[in-house]
Amino acid sequence: MRSSSACFDELRTFCEEVPLVDCHDHSGVCGPKYTDPIQAVIGGYFPSDIHSASSDAEQAVIHDQARPLAERWAVLEKAWKRSCHTGYARVTRMVLKRFYEEDDLTLDALERIKDKLLDLEDATVFEGILDEANIAVRILDIWPDVAKVLDGSLELTPRGRLVISLPGYHGIRCRENVDGLMAPLGRTVTSLDEYLDGCRAIFEGHKAYGVVAFKDQSAYSRTLAYDNPSRAEAERVFNWFMDDPRRCASYPDGCQPLDDFLFHEFMRMARHLDLPVQIHTGHMAGIRNDIAKTNAIGLTRVIELHRDVRFDLFHANWPYNDELVYLAKNFPNVTMDFCWTNIIDPVYCQALFKQALSAVPHGKVHAYGSDFGGSVERAWAHAAIARDNVAIALSEMVDMQYLDLDEAKEVAHAWLFDNANTFFRLGL
Repeated sequence: MRSSSACFDELRTFCEEVPLVDCHDHSGVCGPKYTDPIQAVIGGYFPSDIHSASSDAEQAVIHDQARPLAERWAVLEKAWKRSCHTGYARVTRMVLKRFYEEDDLTLDALERIKDKLLDLEDATVFEGILDEANIAVRILDIWPDVAKVLDGSLELTPRGRLVISLPGYHGIRCRENVDGLMAPLGRTVTSLDEYLDGCRAIFEGHKAYGVVAFKDQSAYSRTLAYDNPSRAEAERVFNWFMDDPRRCASYPDGCQPLDDFLFHEFMRMARHLDLPVQIHTGHMAGIRNDIAKTNAIGLTRVIELHRDVRFDLFHANWPYNDELVYLAKNFPNVTMDFCWTNIIDPVYCQALFKQALSAVPHGKVHAYGSDFGGSVERAWAHAAIARDNVAIALSEMVDMQYLDLDEAKEVAHAWLFDNANTFFRLGL
């Protein structure tokens, strides 16, 4: 992508040279080693667009590797022709061109790439692609073996920095959940106070390991509008299911007082540990989701209450741009994170980058997060799209004489590297 702006080329070249902070990724191990050409080119998030353009039954055929490639392509081709211009499809086109030297997705192309599928289990290949993308560091949400975190033996993928995945700790509904979460400590928990002490010990162990943030993606399963219940309300739920291991609190009414109480307690722990909190807002992976519950505006009371906690709001709250701009402008402890969004909707990002520049202090924007699990070649493509979006937005603001080219370069550097480096205290 490009802009007709007179300064676009110079600004885009500048963006290419800026090292990236990948604010969000899920690469727990180097991989995958591709064995199927369809998986290699339409993996990641693009299957959701293919699904949206086809049907459940057709989706099953496309991903059935036991079927002949030609049979699967006959179904995929129809969906590809209906979805080939989305941001996700752009990732596919870029991967095809750069890594397989193919200009379009066709059956012949799929046949040709069979013998040169990427082996991303090779750490040298994996890191080489990070080098090409100029990704300096990756903030990883990988749901690790907690025992390995606590004893310091967990190995991360290249350039990774770990976060604490939070939802499981406040979404407990039964004694089995509690016992499983406390197992790495070797503790038997019998009260809410003991559970909170255990969580604190686990989080402190993560901090000693070197984590850089908490991450919460509870929006997939509940509203972001957290109430502020009393300890007694939460303890009543906790004691009820701890008294009988066969009990399980119902969702949402049965478990929400405890869920909400624990979330607030964990925000206080985040304050104590001086760790920022990344929160999933807006669009969710897959299809047929309820977007209303994920609007970042639901977090307003949480953000206002926990003024000493730094919140990094994900996915540019797509499609609720205005609410995100309001939160970032109105609350000193809120930053805007465009992770994933550059490929969800590139044009949305270009417009929102311009809106953010005019409405929000530019030091509160994080422009890139790949949000892939493995698939580092797609992270490379996503990085290029993010740089396109930043350069397009800022060059057009230069044309408007809103800022000059040197100022645009300063903003681009901040958005792609400086802001996240400072916010997450990466020390790069």
